[in-house]
Amino acid sequence: MSTRLFIGGMRGSQPATGGAFEEFGGDTTSLLVVGSREERLVLDAGTGMRAVAEQLARTEPGLVTVLFSHYHLDHMAGLVMNPLFYQAEWSFCLTGPTFSDGCVRDAVTRLLAPPYWPISWEQMDARIDFVALTRDPAAASPPNGVSPILFLRQNLHVRGCLVPHPGGCMAYRIDDTDAGTSLVFATDIEWARRTAVEEATFLKMCREPDPADVLVIDAHFAEAEKETFAGWGHTSWEDCLVIAQSAGIERVLLGHHAPQADDETLLARERQVRERMAGAALARAGQWIVI
Repeated sequence: MSTRLFIGGMRGSQPATGGAFEEFGGDTTSLLVVGSREERLVLDAGTGMRAVAEQLARTEPGLVTVLFSHYHLDHMAGLVMNPLFYQAEWSFCLTGPTFSDGCVRDAVTRLLAPPYWPISWEQMDARIDFVALTRDPAAASPPNGVSPILFLRQNLHVRGCLVPHPGGCMAYRIDDTDAGTSLVFATDIEWARRTAVEEATFLKMCREPDPADVLVIDAHFAEAEKETFAGWGHTSWEDCLVIAQSAGIERVLLGHHAPQADDETLLARERQVRERMAGAALARAGQWIVI
């Protein structure tokens, strides 16, 4: 048994098009986690959800959970590009945090409705449900001090914590209890603006009960560009490697590639990354990874 991860897209802020972006892809963030019992969990719904939907269409129709980190458009635009919403044999549970400007239902129902889309979500053939994340009261004092489970999907246990980003953002840890594997997904995080509490909480989630097998994290820019990108809500690749090393995570997938960063730029960056950490690489759209 294994947990698998598919990268539909990991471009940041806006899509990139053209031949200079073929190696790493130009679609914005959307990933598919397939659990050891074939559970299907989609992480964010950027334009990469088109490719995720193609992978889902090759599997048995049924329930798919879509878990949002936040509701900025580059993480939601792919909802209108999902043909499975128009097929009655599919069911989607759209799940995410609540911020000061609204919850998952608010964000999705505004987008999947006129004037932004010609038909509303209520007219789509698939079943669409909404679940706002709340902590399970039964998990208020979990063993070993591990943060509470936000929700369960068969064998996939999902925990999360807030990370610094304009408007709010959640990072998640997904544990596949049958396979004994774990993944941390931390897109849109500005590590340079973290508080001491945010740092401690995030690293605790990465480390406990054991260091995660893979860290998928926002590495929008290089350290030399930090001042240019201050306040944008993103992290340098150098900081990402420090985070992984601090948490004891040996395998890192760097993403949220800047829209202007072409293949030549990212290949050069990947060479630098691998010189510092053998288990680190830049995410490529279309790749499958076994965890």
